[in-house]
This record gives sequence, structure tokens and C-alpha cells, in this order.
Amino acid sequence: MNPKIIYPVPKSQSFFYRRLRFIMRIIFLLAAVSCLIVNICVKGRAWSVVVIWSLFMTWQLIFSLKLVEFSIFSHSVRSFLYIVILLVLMDHFLAPGWAETVIPIVFFAFLLIMVILFYAIYDRKDRHLVSVMVLGLFSVLTIPYSLHSWPITNWIAFAFHLASLLLFIVMIILNRKEIIYELKVRFRR
Repeated sequence: MNPKIIYPVPKSQSFFYRRLRFIMRIIFLLAAVSCLIVNICVKGRAWSVVVIWSLFMTWQLIFSLKLVEFSIFSHSVRSFLYIVILLVLMDHFLAPGWAETVIPIVFFAFLLIMVILFYAIYDRKDRHLVSVMVLGLFSVLTIPYSLHSWPITNWIAFAFHLASLLLFIVMIILNRKEIIYELKVRFRR
């Protein structure tokens, strides 16, 4: 098996885009530092952590795009994982208690959307199975987060985690040949 991997030739960035990135980097860093200083001076909840993560997330998703393997699937999964981390930070630092229920619902909804898109765009070379499988794996890995109290007191989170797990298992069963192929391509020696 000799998979052919072709990477795109990076285009040279325009002067305007380079200058815009430089200016935005300075603005983002100044905003992050000033939020941190204000939060330390005011002394209260650590809201600056949420703001700094939001700035980092915006920078990564808009100004620092990945060239290799950039697709609607990989960018959506990356942005979704950043948003889940933002929800966890908001739960931990600003208003605790709601993320145990909300995050499983958001995970299941996004996983369902990605699976529907995955099967709607059925071209083997452009299907990006790994991105959808990574999302499903992260969804399964968050199960202990909502099951830390047993017996189950948060049945909504448990139900959505169970639905995500079943959807993930169905994806593995339906795409086992493609998964083996992707693993061979990615981890070949």
C-alpha cells in the first residue's frame, strides 16, 4: 500500500494580511494583559481567564488557520472543542453548576450534525473521517465528567452521553474499513 500524500503549496501572504495579523496580535495581547491586570486589581471571580481563552480561540480560528488538512470538518471540530473548553471555563470561573448538563447536549448535537454532514458529502477522498471520529472520541471521554456522582442524579447528561456513545459505536461499525485505511495512512512506517 503506497498512499499518495499531497500537501498544498503555501501561498505567500499579501502585505495587507501580514500587517493586519501584526496589528491584531498587538491588540489581542494588549487586551489580554489589560483584562488580567484589571481582574487582579478589582479582585473577584477570575473572569479574565474566560476573556483570555476567548481571545486565544478567536486568534486560532480566524488569524492562525492550519494549511494542512484544512476542511470544514477539521475546522468545525477544532472550533467546537475550543467552545467546549470555553463552556467549562465559564462554568468553573463564572457561574458553576450548569455545564454538567449543557456540555453533553452540545456534544451530542454537534456530533449528530457532523455525522449528517459526513454522510451527505460522500466522497471517500474528502470525507475526513478522522475529524468526526476525534469528535466522537472526545464525546466519549467526557462521560466521566457527568458520571462523577453515582447514582446518577443528572439523568439528562447521562442520556445524551449514552446517545453520543451509541452514535460513536454506530459510526465505527459502519466505517470500519475506512477507519482501518485512515489508520494505515496516518501511522504507516
